[in-house]
This record gives sequence, structure tokens and C-alpha cells, in this order.
Amino acid sequence: MITKNEEAAWHEMIPGISVSTLVYGENTLMARFRLEERSFLPLHAHPHEQTGYLVSGRMTMTIDGAEHHFGPGDSWNIAPGVEHGAVIHETCLAIEVFCPVRQDYMPYLAVK
Repeated sequence: MITKNEEAAWHEMIPGISVSTLVYGENTLMARFRLEERSFLPLHAHPHEQTGYLVSGRMTMTIDGAEHHFGPGDSWNIAPGVEHGAVIHETCLAIEVFCPVRQDYMPYLAVK
């Protein structure tokens, strides 16, 4: 599967947090996230392993009760079932890969 940038539309999930599902395969799904300054991602957990890379911006993530400060070039891995959330200090662009495929993100895949 190949997705060109102009085909990947943004979808606001909650105020200030938008997702664009890019590609998926048999085992993984890759999405990009735009997180607006002063927004927050509530604490949540899901059955997917989540590996992320912060392209730009600054945020504080709470992962399993511990706070971690992230800036451009930082990355993370969150095990399945671990509670996590974020406070966005500066508008962020993040790329994340989920395993197994997040079926709930499939509607955000825009392929022409």
C-alpha cells in the first residue's frame, strides 16, 4: 500500500487532536497526528503496541503514571494496555505505528 501526502486527509478526533491514517499492512498501521498547542489527550489505554516519533513541537506524556517531556526527534514505545495521555505545550506533529492494526483508525484512511 502506498499513500501520497495529498491523499492523506486530516480528521479531528477530539478538540485540538487530529489524525491522518497513512498506511497499513497485515500487522501494523501508521498514522500521523497533529496536536495543537494547549490541547490535551486524555489518559487512555488500548490493546495495541504504540511506537511514536515526534517530528516537531513539545509535549509532556504521562505513560504508566510517569511524566516524560518530549521534543523534536524524541521517540517512545508504549506496551499494550498501558495507560497514557499527553499535554501539548507547542503544536506537535507525531508519527505513530500501532500493532496490531487499529480498526478504529481505518475510517481516517483517505485513499483516492
